[in-house]
Amino acid sequence: MTIQQQALPLKVVFRGRLEFGSQRTYDMVLKHWNTRVENYFKADVLFTAEQVFSEEGYTLTVPQQTLMSTQKRWRSTTALLYEVAQYALAGNVGAWWVANGKVLDQHLIEPKTDKASVSEYLRGRELVQQGGMEQASEALTNSIEKYAHNALAYERRGYVNYKLKNYNDALYDFSKSIAIYNHNPEPFFGRGKINMLKNEWDSAIQDFQNTMERSLAVQPIYWLARLRKADCLFHAKRYTTAIPELKLYLQRSFSENDPNIRFRPKAEFLLAECEKLMKA
Repeated sequence: MTIQQQALPLKVVFRGRLEFGSQRTYDMVLKHWNTRVENYFKADVLFTAEQVFSEEGYTLTVPQQTLMSTQKRWRSTTALLYEVAQYALAGNVGAWWVANGKVLDQHLIEPKTDKASVSEYLRGRELVQQGGMEQASEALTNSIEKYAHNALAYERRGYVNYKLKNYNDALYDFSKSIAIYNHNPEPFFGRGKINMLKNEWDSAIQDFQNTMERSLAVQPIYWLARLRKADCLFHAKRYTTAIPELKLYLQRSFSENDPNIRFRPKAEFLLAECEKLMKA
C-alpha cells in the first residue's frame, strides 16, 4: 500500500464505554492516556481526553459517531483504546472501518485481565457460547457481585435466563443492563423478545426500534431487530407499517455466515401475509 493510499480518508465508527470503578484507577488511566498522546501518538488519536473521559462515574465513553480518518489515526486510536481498556473493570468499545456498506476492519476493545469482574464475565460469555448455561449464569453472577455496574454481565445473564426459560429473571437482567448503560443494543433486543412472549407488541416494537437506533446497519443485530419489529407489527395488525420494514429486510444481501440468512423465508411469509390481509 502506497503512502498516498494510506492518507486517503476512511469512514470509521466508534461506540462504547469503559468503566474503571475508582478514583485511583481513573487517575492512573487518564495519566497513561495523556502521557502516551504527548510522547508517542501525538495528534494521531481521534479523540482528546476531554472528549471521552468523565470523572463522574470514572468512565471513558465514546458516544456512537462516524468520523473520517486516515489509516494511521485509525490504528493509533484503536491501539490506545486497547491499552487503557486493560485498566477497566467492565465495558467495551466497538470500532468499525466501513466502506460501501461493508466492514473492512473492526475491533471489540475490552479488558482481558485477571480482575475477578473481568475474568468471570469472560468465562461466563465463553460458557454461553459452549452451551453451559447453568455454569455461565454462575460466572456472570460472580462478575456482577464483584462489580455491580457491569451492564454487559447483566445482559449476558439475561440471555442465559431467556434460554433457560426463566423469563422474569431475564426481563429483570435486560432492564437492569439498560438502566446502567442504555446505549447497548443487545439488552433492548433481549427485552423485546420477552415482550413478544408476553404479547406486549407495542413495548416490543419500541425495544426493537431502540435496538436499531443503537446498532449499525452492518451488524446482524440491526436486521434481526428490524425483522422482529415487523413481526410485532404484523401481530398488532399494523400491516401498512410492517410491509416497508419487511421489504427493506428482503432487499438486504446477507453473507452466508450472517444469522439473518436463515430468516429470509420468515420475512417472505410475513410479507405475503401482510399483503394478503391488506387486500382482504
